[in-house]
Amino acid sequence: MKHEISELEWNDYLDGQAPVELRDHIEAHMIGCLECWEFYERLSEATRELGAASEEARLGLPLEDRRMHAMLRGIFSRIKPAGMKSQVEGRLNLLEEVLAPFCGAQAAQSALEAAAQNSPARSLDQVTPENWEPFLDRLSAIAGAMCGATFAGLIRESGRL
Repeated sequence: MKHEISELEWNDYLDGQAPVELRDHIEAHMIGCLECWEFYERLSEATRELGAASEEARLGLPLEDRRMHAMLRGIFSRIKPAGMKSQVEGRLNLLEEVLAPFCGAQAAQSALEAAAQNSPARSLDQVTPENWEPFLDRLSAIAGAMCGATFAGLIRESGRL
């Protein structure tokens, strides 16, 4: 972006994530720059419209518990043990395979990493049977935020050691 405000800084500002100094810098700049003010108005309106559209789509396409259970049964039926090195690795792979069809492979991996980072394990490669339950608690909470309480319960059940 022009005017010494990067795209990342604009994104942070629009998402309300910009540090105070950056927010003040952008707002001070927009006072004297009509081009950036108009850019901000267009982006903020588009962001509001996208948020409203996504909420409308989410509310219009809810998965019933019965349908989600059927989808998960289908996933579980296709999962075949592939000689896992350890019980923890096997469960991590299983959880990733369960999450991926619902939120995508990259989001599934990110959810697993976030759950590990916010548990006593601190990283996926440090998850052990001893710290498994706190990890699984965090992952269930993430899954609940992404797909609802029913899905979180199923993640919890499929993740039991």
